[in-house]
This record gives sequence, structure tokens and C-alpha cells, in this order.
Amino acid sequence: RSGLTAVSQCVRRSGDSKKSRAAMELPGHALKQKLAEARTARGVAEDGRFEALVSRARPAARLMASVGNSAMIIYVYLAHLSSIEWHRFGSFRVVPEGKSRSLMDYLRVLELDPAFEHLRLFTFSEAMLENIGVYLVVGAPVAVVLLLLERDRIRWLSGLVTETLPAEQAARAIRWFSAYQVTMTIMMTFILLIAPFHLGWPMMHYLCAGMALTCGSISMLLCLNAPVDLDAIAAARGDDPEIARWIHRVRHVERPVVKLVLALHLLALGAGVWKAERLGDDHLALLFGLVETLLILGYQLFAGIFVVDDLLLARKAPRGAEALTCEPPTPGTLESSKLNVPGTGDGKDTDKLLGS
Repeated sequence: RSGLTAVSQCVRRSGDSKKSRAAMELPGHALKQKLAEARTARGVAEDGRFEALVSRARPAARLMASVGNSAMIIYVYLAHLSSIEWHRFGSFRVVPEGKSRSLMDYLRVLELDPAFEHLRLFTFSEAMLENIGVYLVVGAPVAVVLLLLERDRIRWLSGLVTETLPAEQAARAIRWFSAYQVTMTIMMTFILLIAPFHLGWPMMHYLCAGMALTCGSISMLLCLNAPVDLDAIAAARGDDPEIARWIHRVRHVERPVVKLVLALHLLALGAGVWKAERLGDDHLALLFGLVETLLILGYQLFAGIFVVDDLLLARKAPRGAEALTCEPPTPGTLESSKLNVPGTGDGKDTDKLLGS
């Protein structure tokens, strides 16, 4: 009988020990879970602060890219003009007697070499040939920066129309945004390809230049004609003065600038046709070169004018960041929460465990 009593007491003590261990493990697991949540909240807060910093840097990054690329273009063309023997101006490319002065006549008989030789005079392409290294060192990083900025801007615009416009209209606008982004990417690609396919490869060079200008024109037309109802956005966000100012700038700054750059395409086309019909005329060749360079600078203005959107993104970013930068739980807040684990009473044992 005494032996059975001793065995039953051992079994009872063993059961109590298991319950005690289970009670200790439960709050320990909960503590680990809370600490993991705290680390996650801290990571989200840091991501929010980083995103706010990036948003505030977007306007400066766009302006630096546009201004830097414009300075490179001006330098390349002025360096080319300064190296020209101006005392020979008027007789650089003389058309031989009996030869046509129209580009189309050369193209009909496939006499491409003399045609390309006349076309290159005073162009930015000829100027770039002397400074390809500068063109690539500045132009490649600028293209990457602008593409990244445009990607974020299109994402923001897509979110804005999704929130403020009817579903069908928002979906149509987003399709236009996607087409714009694709044409912009193709345009940037061909602009960079102009460097390796320089005038030493005239056929490929003019193909790349033509594709870049075509995609650039299409992207501007998509930008102007995207089915975005600014009045509906203003009505949906009528209590937001920043959105109202942004809409005003889109109407009175962004769109007029895009139309101006499109008009420069027509001006360059007219100068090019005039030059093509009067080969050997150095004055018309110089005129086309100046208009062409002005058009290229217009592209920098087109890329830079969207700083209007970046400024709104920068102002809106702190709100999202503040929402994310909540203080993560600390050991003190965990202790004061008094986790109650089933089977451990009123939480006093848990307080002791958390305190230890």
C-alpha cells in the first residue's frame, strides 16, 4: 500500500510539472510572436521613411537629369561649331554640275553615299560623332533615371484615376498610361542606340533616329490625349487644395509645354524637307542643324516638365510615411499588456515571466 501511494504521488508531481512547463512555454511563445511583430513594424516604419525620402528627392532628380542632359547637348553642338572652318562656309558640300540638288533623286537611283554625305552637314549627329564618349557618359544614366521616375509617376497616376474615376474610365486611362510607358522606353532605347550606330553606320543611324523621333511623338500624343477627366478628379478630391493646384498646373503648364515640343517636330520636319530639296546649301544645312538641336533640347523640356507631378508626389509622401512610422511595441509595452494565457490564472505568473 505504501508503495502504491508513493507511485501515485510521483505520477501527480510529474503531471503538475508538465502543466507548469506548458504554462511557461505559452507566454514565451506569445512573447516571441510579439517581438517578431515589433521587428516587422519597425521594418515597415523604416521602409516608409525611405519611401518618403525618395519621394522628396524625385523633383530634384528629374531637374538634375534634364538640366544635365541639356548642358551636354549644348556643349556637344557648340564644340562642333567651334571646330568648323568658317572661312569655307558656303562651299562645304558643293553639288557637282549636272547633279540634282534633291535628295529624292539620289534615293531613286540608290546613290546613298552622296545623299548621306550631304545630309550630315551641321547636324547634331555629326557633332555627336566627335563626342560620343560624353554623349554616353551623360546620356545613359539620365535615360535610366528618367525611366525610373516615369515608372513611379505612371504608377501614381494609375492609383489616382483608380480612386477617383469610374472603373471603366480608369481602366481605359491605365491602358493609355501603359502604352505611353512602352513608347517612352522604346524611344530611350533608340536614343542610346544612336551612339553605337553613329554616322559611320548611316543606314542604322538614321533608322534609330527616325524611330526615336516617331516614338517620342507618339508618347507626347498619348500624354495629351489620355482619357483622364481632370474635372472628375477635382470633384472627387474637392477638399484637397494640392490636387486642385496640380490640376491647374497640368492644364496651364504641362500640356502647353508638350504641345510646344510637338510643334518643334513640325518645325524640324519643315527645315529638313527644305534642306533635302536644296542639297549643297550650307545656310539651310546650318538652319536644320540648329532646329534639330532645339528639338533635342525640347525633349529635355518634355522630360523635365513632369516635375509638376513629382512635386505633388513629394508633398503627399509624408502622409503615407507618418501612417507607417508608428512606434513598434517595446518590452515595456509588452509587459504592461499582461498576456493572459489559459490555465495560468490572472496573468501574475505571465508578468513575472515577461519581467524576467
